[in-house]
Amino acid sequence: MNQNIPLAVVLTVLASVILAISSVVQHTAVADEAAPKPGAKLSGKQLLAVIRNPRWLTGLVLAGTGAVVQMVALLLAPVTVVQPIGVLAVPWTILLAARVHRATITPKMWGAAALTVAGTAAFAWVAINHAAPYPVLNDGWLVLGTLVGFAVAGGFALAGARGPLDWRCLAWSGAAAIIYGAESGVVKAIGHYATTRPWLGSATFWFLAASIVAGAVLAGMWIQQGYASGPAEIVVGTLNAAGPVAGVAFGIGVLGEGVNITAGAGMLMLLFAAVAGLGVVLLSQFHPGSTRAKPHPNQADASPLPQNDN
Repeated sequence: MNQNIPLAVVLTVLASVILAISSVVQHTAVADEAAPKPGAKLSGKQLLAVIRNPRWLTGLVLAGTGAVVQMVALLLAPVTVVQPIGVLAVPWTILLAARVHRATITPKMWGAAALTVAGTAAFAWVAINHAAPYPVLNDGWLVLGTLVGFAVAGGFALAGARGPLDWRCLAWSGAAAIIYGAESGVVKAIGHYATTRPWLGSATFWFLAASIVAGAVLAGMWIQQGYASGPAEIVVGTLNAAGPVAGVAFGIGVLGEGVNITAGAGMLMLLFAAVAGLGVVLLSQFHPGSTRAKPHPNQADASPLPQNDN
């Protein structure tokens, strides 16, 4: 498939809107089964109840639609271009969640979201101006890069399960973000693999295909744990700040998309990635659902999400 960066950008913006809607829908479905609060974790029984919830299934269909749209975008442009644009889902989610839950968006929340968007947009701008035209496929690097991505994500998931309460939502979301970011590169590799070389008998191709299925299952479960332990805005913010960084790292380190990136451009990308990450961390602290955002330790949970009356 020929490169078409303008169309890829339009499709990625559309995917970000769909992701925002699906995130808010699924978050409210999780609230039906277990009221989200900092550090909460879904039990196996609650997780099964969540995935049978019609509202959650609707969100799943939306998420799948958004994923397909983004996959098409990935076939039309480098990972380093497509991935960062998805950060637009952050402001969409903030607006939608506030509308659904009739919550007030504070200036600090907007400021944190602006940092996330600005940092990721700047990151994308540098990446776009230094993008390589086509990926370079190396079987050994593809397998190693995919395994490293799973290992790092597993470490974040462990922190989500056992780390400090205030950071568990970020950790669960970060684990899923790393999987999704790396898998955007895997999708790019599979698409290029299938169109440029024999793939039916390739062990590497089928390993990559299996990793997408396994990653989708793991990341999906981790996202639900993120919804159970914090607001949808934080989950989406983390997915769209850490995901692009993981995707670009995979593109540069595994697919050879960093061939045109100079030392100066690399430093700028690190700086802008840090700004985006700071925005997500601040959003997690300023959001009403955060324990640190509550003025008094005896105050009732300030999460704007509806509680289950049953």
